Amino acid sequence: METTLTKLTVAEMEANPAKWERFELYKGEPLEMTYTKPNHARILMRIGAKIQNWIDSSCKGAVYGGEGGIKFAEDVRYCYDLAWSDTRLPEEEIPTRSLPLMVEIVSDGNDINKLLTKVEDYLQFGAREVWLVYPARKSIQVYFPDNTARTFHIEDTITPGDWMKGFSLVLKDLFN
Repeated sequence: METTLTKLTVAEMEANPAKWERFELYKGEPLEMTYTKPNHARILMRIGAKIQNWIDSSCKGAVYGGEGGIKFAEDVRYCYDLAWSDTRLPEEEIPTRSLPLMVEIVSDGNDINKLLTKVEDYLQFGAREVWLVYPARKSIQVYFPDNTARTFHIEDTITPGDWMKGFSLVLKDLFN
């Protein structure tokens, strides 16, 4: 006998937030998020602070972090680690498009295939760059809309295009 799994929807999750607060939704399949370790939180704050310092000096956009929500379809809802937008987002709405920069920090409990699905969705829904940060490797993989990627290592500096003109991230400063 074959068992058919019922797919969950974003509306069903939102109807019972206490039950589904720590879950993401991948094509109708709920996935419970794991709690992160201090290094994850530290790196998240360091990237956020670097972007915020750039915003303060350039007056360009807003940075969002701490498991912000985003939903792309009735069966896709994610929580991102960090994101930057060239404009402020409405305070009470969950975005339905990617922000220009989406950042995910890879933790021990992450399923890399699920993370790569997020990368594809972020790019499909408008991200200009998606960063997968690997603390254990002290590297960042940057994905682009043209289906290319580049790996930056501890001695490198990430400098996005003109859409984040003047911003750069020195990996040595991030990981040390």
